[in-house]
Amino acid sequence: MLTVQNLSHDPFYNQAFEEYIYQTYQDDDIFLLWQNSPAVVVGSYQNICREVHVEALRQRGIPVVRRISGGGTVYHDLGNVNYTYIIRIRTNGALDYDAVLSPVISALNAIGVPARKNRTCDIAIGDLKISGSAQRMIKGRLLHHGTLLFSSDLGVLDQITTHRKNDCFQSRGTQSAICTVTNIQEHLESPMTIGEFQDRLLRQMVPPGSPHLTLTQEQEAEVCRLRDEKYRSWEWTWGKTPAFTYEKSGHFRGAPIRVAYQAKGGIVSGAVIDCAAIDGALATQLLNGSRLDPEGFAAICRRLAGERAEELMDWLM
Repeated sequence: MLTVQNLSHDPFYNQAFEEYIYQTYQDDDIFLLWQNSPAVVVGSYQNICREVHVEALRQRGIPVVRRISGGGTVYHDLGNVNYTYIIRIRTNGALDYDAVLSPVISALNAIGVPARKNRTCDIAIGDLKISGSAQRMIKGRLLHHGTLLFSSDLGVLDQITTHRKNDCFQSRGTQSAICTVTNIQEHLESPMTIGEFQDRLLRQMVPPGSPHLTLTQEQEAEVCRLRDEKYRSWEWTWGKTPAFTYEKSGHFRGAPIRVAYQAKGGIVSGAVIDCAAIDGALATQLLNGSRLDPEGFAAICRRLAGERAEELMDWLM
């Protein structure tokens, strides 16, 4: 078992770091701990617009990052600790959660967290979720990663994910489950800081004498290249959105409005905005062939609605 130090809080870098470690160190079991500054991380098969309120994230400056595993949408901040557990297992190709959740739960119990497995891939305290996880398997090598809510801002998590499911998007993409969550910090008999929590968990998971590595400058450069070319790219984040149709009706500026469009490969087509307060022909012209992208949609809304652009964004995404 080895671990590799990662002090970055950049969510794009951290996804690239994890993938680089997974691809590079193929002969060892690996356990990593890392943290993101505020970000929403979505599964590789998810429709971002269905899962979160895109405009609320844009206004808050919270980025969306797509990971290489499946599963649901999660909110990360510096009150959350992420772990990555990479092992080689012998299976028939099926994902195996018990093989990795059991030692993580045992380690949590050993440092005073009354954790237990809940559902297929969650860890809970009582009936309250403290961790969700996802996996990817390549040739018998399992990458398992999960969250550990220690002292996260659960109010923000609730506002931008849990209560923001948008059923106007109809897609075959993976949908996130809604669960009641809690922070680990609230259930400890003996207080500890988040730094102490990470240190104790790492000592439980990585046996004494195991290698503790730091990337070389050349390896850092490779991680940064992967970050910039893949994880920061529109093609990876939005272009991988599963095909969907969208339709929403109501009132805008006191007039009835109906918005409809579809997207495949992240490119919009069949767009219609039927509203007396909007230039429908211009809207069709601007939207059809455009990229599914919050900044691009915001620019279109400014052109169509001026100072009411933010309000119109709620109708488009």
